[in-house]
Amino acid sequence: MSRSPERGGLSPQQAVGLVARREFSTQVRSRSFAVGIVISLVIFGIYALIFQFVGSQTSSDSLGVTPAAQPLVPSLRQAATVAGRSLTITEVSGAEGEAQVRTGDLDAVLDRAPGWTLTGRDTVGTELQNLVSTVVRQATLDEALRAAGQDPAAVAAQGRVAVTTLEPADPERGQRLALAIVTSVLLFMSLIGYGSAVAQGVVEEKSSRVVELLLSTIKPVHLLAGKVLGLGAVGLLQLLILGAIGVVVGSVTGLLSAPTAAAPALVAAVVWYLLGFFLYASVYAAAGSMVSRQEELQSLVAPIMFPLLMPFVFAVSVLPGDPRNTLATVLSFVPFFAPTLMPARQALGVASGWEVLVAIGLTVAAIVGVVAVAARIYRNSVLRTGARVGWAEAFRG
Repeated sequence: MSRSPERGGLSPQQAVGLVARREFSTQVRSRSFAVGIVISLVIFGIYALIFQFVGSQTSSDSLGVTPAAQPLVPSLRQAATVAGRSLTITEVSGAEGEAQVRTGDLDAVLDRAPGWTLTGRDTVGTELQNLVSTVVRQATLDEALRAAGQDPAAVAAQGRVAVTTLEPADPERGQRLALAIVTSVLLFMSLIGYGSAVAQGVVEEKSSRVVELLLSTIKPVHLLAGKVLGLGAVGLLQLLILGAIGVVVGSVTGLLSAPTAAAPALVAAVVWYLLGFFLYASVYAAAGSMVSRQEELQSLVAPIMFPLLMPFVFAVSVLPGDPRNTLATVLSFVPFFAPTLMPARQALGVASGWEVLVAIGLTVAAIVGVVAVAARIYRNSVLRTGARVGWAEAFRG
């Protein structure tokens, strides 16, 4: 049995496709689409430079060493190499060291007169403190062992701990971590940006009374579906362009030594973008239909951003240091959190196949329910102008 046509003679598929093509072509041809891509690339470039600068600053130290502490220089250099830190050591007298610490030329000065002292200007970095303390502690212990007639190397060998892992070390862990962060940022920006675009588009059509003309031809639910599909396709296109540029730049610069490692992350980003967009865009569209002015929209959509912000913070701050964090794992199954957290866990290689499938199934089920509720609210509110429509009133109609 064929489905009934719209008021203007269009079938539901034709109506949805017409609106979707209109939204897609309007957005892609607009100047803002190209500007958005350029701005996104600039933002990612700035972040990369900032992280590189901060990393270089936090992983390097300058240390002054007095003649009394000179015997520790080889051990200090070795300890810094093992810790992956850059340590610049300068031989100075006590007075010279203090003067250079005051001017900022040295982070600290190490002296032994007679006890060990590490002097900084107002504070000494924790990493430098730990490094120097470890070396001094070992040197003191070696002196005590020699004084007792023991061989420090033999004693150290007896207390050496062999480190093994149940699973082989992942040589691509650093790249996986970078991909997880980039994926989370891309998804967060896309879902926020194009979700808000759906709400703004609804308000613009409502305030200009264009929606009344459109709804004389097609049904509200088909207008909503077409708008979500069209803007979703625009966001997906931008995501693919940014992802492709990122893979190319990473391969050319050597930051991504194994480009194939990015393919699963990009596929996961596409899948979760689609799921997340349909989930959130429906809510954004329903919110936009409840107000008649752009000024009223911000206070209404602000709470919608919270379920996106919370998993984003987890993805970029908790997961890098603790990929198997219990709370993050649980939240990655929650539909409104899954589109950001689960792809980050996938990129880190800690999400098993069944976990991904379960999260996708729960999100799809949530989409069905959310779309049904959003369509009802949209249908009951989109033609009502004037005062803002409350959620309960919009649902009851």
